[in-house]
Amino acid sequence: MLKPHALILSLFALSVLYLPKVRAADPSAPVKTTLANGLRIIVKPETDTPLIAIDVFVRAGAPQETASNAGIGSFVAQTLFASTTNNPPETMTRDIAALGGNVAAAWHSDWTQIGALTVKDKYSHAILLLADTLKNADFDPGVVTDTRTLMLNAIDSRDSDLFQIAYGNLQKALYGGTSYARPDGGTAGNISRLTRADLMRYYARYYVPKNLVFVVVGNITPEAAVQEIKNNLEDFPRADRAAAPFADPLPPLTRDLTPLRVFQPDLEQQCVVAGVRAAAVSDPDSPALMVANALLGGMKSGRLFTQIREKQSLAYDLGSLYNPRLAAGDIAAYVYAAPTKTDPTTKKDVPTVGLVKEAILKQFVSLQETPPTPAELARAQHYLIGSYKIKHERIEDRASLLGAAELSSRDGYLLDTDYAKYINAVTAADVQRVARKYFLHPVVSTVEPEAKSQ
Repeated sequence: MLKPHALILSLFALSVLYLPKVRAADPSAPVKTTLANGLRIIVKPETDTPLIAIDVFVRAGAPQETASNAGIGSFVAQTLFASTTNNPPETMTRDIAALGGNVAAAWHSDWTQIGALTVKDKYSHAILLLADTLKNADFDPGVVTDTRTLMLNAIDSRDSDLFQIAYGNLQKALYGGTSYARPDGGTAGNISRLTRADLMRYYARYYVPKNLVFVVVGNITPEAAVQEIKNNLEDFPRADRAAAPFADPLPPLTRDLTPLRVFQPDLEQQCVVAGVRAAAVSDPDSPALMVANALLGGMKSGRLFTQIREKQSLAYDLGSLYNPRLAAGDIAAYVYAAPTKTDPTTKKDVPTVGLVKEAILKQFVSLQETPPTPAELARAQHYLIGSYKIKHERIEDRASLLGAAELSSRDGYLLDTDYAKYINAVTAADVQRVARKYFLHPVVSTVEPEAKSQ
């Protein structure tokens, strides 16, 4: 699970539409090709750079896991480049270094992302390495053992972080017993039990052409980029199986739930998170929810900042995030605050958790009752559009945005280029409408000092 600031940034990567298979008039426009085996390729030429970014997206995330093997997708991603049937670990390490060392895989809740950054004259070598890994990975036992230790350490860190605890409990309440309710990266018990054979079975089932999207951005023509991939992956031998859809029925949220409270000793600050379940990334409501989240606390001039921090001085740090995924999403507001505050009348220290909770929930209600002013709406739109542009500064990010959009939006990847149009089309009435539709029955999750210390 990501930290609040990292997760907020990562959300800009989501959404976008299919282009025709013929070349567009703009020579730098993305071009999409689908091979006979179902593998999709998107190429965006950029002639003013010596670099080429290659991202491979694998439709294998939380919905492809079970409660008993949750974490296996992340385990596979972290050991994917360990070895193949053609290359032992030392050869893989050498080949990755020859490409510049910028080759890695990472797991997300809806997919696994493999990235490589190289130069034009090494593009064919990079595709050869990626193809060999996608077809022939065999998960060196020593690397599996070492990775297990690293993952267990990461789980320990996750499980001791205040935000991760509070937000994790919030997601359990919002998503019931579904795959989105499980912690990213799995549990210590699962990671300890999973074997190399388990990893190979998962890999064989989901790392198949129909689940793959190749994105190539950089100094190469679409024809050359596609031909190299076709040469190496058109004969993908593995039986083609589509990834399982998100089949877990989401529990209805029709009433307010009892606040979720975790008490820990010797805390110098507490974390309060309040959230609601919201639309999936492909839902037409998603752009309006992005704007609503910015107004709530996704930007520094949001209502949480002005009401809780500036007017009430209750927060060390605060904000909100919209986490839209393939099957559903959530909006969560978070506040880090001191456990107590001195009452100006009695001069006694009083607990602040109730004050913070009330202040957050008031801002959810405020967007239902009071639509944004023209100035508020314009600030939110400018913030989102500007932030999204900043996310395109690096070539590897441009490749990542295209691929994430292709997987996450029912329209494919066009929103990546038309993002501003989607955001600017949102009206104040749209914001109030989605607030009234989704900002109901918020769940509150806290990590606070033990009651005796208050």
